[in-house]
Amino acid sequence: MLNSIQHFVKNGIPQLEESQKNFMQDPAHLDQFVNQVKQMVLELGCHIVSETLEECNLMLEESIKRRIYWHIKDRTERTLLTSIGMVRFTHTRYTHKETKESAYLLDRILGLSAHTRLSMDAKACILEEAAQSSYRKAGEHLPESVSKETVMRSVHSLNIPKQEENRKEEKRQVKTLYVEADEDHIALQFHEKKGDIKCWKGHKDNQQIVKMVYVHEGIEKKEKRNQLKQPFFFGGIYPRKENEELWKEVDEYIKKTYDREKIEGIRFQSDGGGWMKKGVELLGGRIVLDGFHLRKYGKRMCRLAEKEEMEEELLTWIGRKQKGKVERWVKEAGGGLEERKQKKLEESWNYLKRNWKGVQERLEEKEENIGSSTEGHVSHILSARMSSRPMGWSRKGADRLAQLRIYLKNGRDVEKLLLGQKEEGEEKEEEKRYFSVHEILEWERRNQKKNGKYIEALQAKVSRQIGAKFYFHSAIAGIC
Repeated sequence: MLNSIQHFVKNGIPQLEESQKNFMQDPAHLDQFVNQVKQMVLELGCHIVSETLEECNLMLEESIKRRIYWHIKDRTERTLLTSIGMVRFTHTRYTHKETKESAYLLDRILGLSAHTRLSMDAKACILEEAAQSSYRKAGEHLPESVSKETVMRSVHSLNIPKQEENRKEEKRQVKTLYVEADEDHIALQFHEKKGDIKCWKGHKDNQQIVKMVYVHEGIEKKEKRNQLKQPFFFGGIYPRKENEELWKEVDEYIKKTYDREKIEGIRFQSDGGGWMKKGVELLGGRIVLDGFHLRKYGKRMCRLAEKEEMEEELLTWIGRKQKGKVERWVKEAGGGLEERKQKKLEESWNYLKRNWKGVQERLEEKEENIGSSTEGHVSHILSARMSSRPMGWSRKGADRLAQLRIYLKNGRDVEKLLLGQKEEGEEKEEEKRYFSVHEILEWERRNQKKNGKYIEALQAKVSRQIGAKFYFHSAIAGIC
């Protein structure tokens, strides 16, 4: 690192001073000055990282313990794209004296496979951007662009855990728990392979449902706005055969997070779709039709019957459970309509009849009856990225991206997610266990309280550079 700093003092600081002088002469170009400073600082960062990795490689070559088991075969340069720019460093290949295994030990310590071209922080950067914008824009988000195909492969390779591991918090106690569910409709590029989408009367059979469920404890006011209390989201494609898996995940989350014995009731708010009713069966909740769909179909019935002024009266009849009265009104109103409108009127009424219990739960004035926010959440979490503009998806890509957006919505960290991922093509080794520098430092953090006084005593006597080398020698010992 010292060489990088000396190089920056000799070359970088004069450039900074020159940029500062140019800005002082023409202050209207602040953006140009900021970009120049940013570029020089990023270059310094890349030099520091490269020099540190070169030093680590040299320590490996000089390690006495390494010489017992491995001998040097050759040296090559490796490049790694990081969030601050391209890093170049020498890595040495070694051959094991007994097994004749060939390996780049520095790569092994760093947790890099032979095919890795992006560092973890760079991959996290493009994944976070891909969740918000297009694959192409995500690829341009790094100091050196990568192709949209690279971004797509990064998204497709994700294995997103459904829930946080090792939850040790005390179970929450609530009287009423709310489960809300809805879906987004996206367009597929193909079903199984390109060209298998069929078109009939101008309509393609490429519709795909992306499902979303969330659990919360009700509504609370924050800064004059209503917000959900303790929300947690689930979602993805989950085709028919896997639909039950989605609800099992929700059920498992509730069991881990809440004291089920204290829950007096689960209010299941949705639009009454078929896949959602499985959740009601599994969770044992009471279905409540969300207010948006109740109003939507009531308004549609009055509009089709050309009696829009009767909307409130119609809802009053429904609220008073006067099903027969509404049925007669539908027949009388539909009698003078053309066949197409009559059919749509009957379909709207049939929808309300199918969800009659949920309609009654919505219209009854109960303390636990709160408004549904499914439409807004589907719009912001799914539609904003996946269906608001003309886009085509593969099932795998849509499923992974929906899960990624939900993962981020739950306030979880992408770099932590990537730590648990397995690189594509990486061989599974059960007999050998190698510890990366990150894992060693993570162990130190976890044991800081227990070993703190010893570590602090050492740090008081050992310089930072020697201490850093001590850590890396521990990593060398771990692989030898």
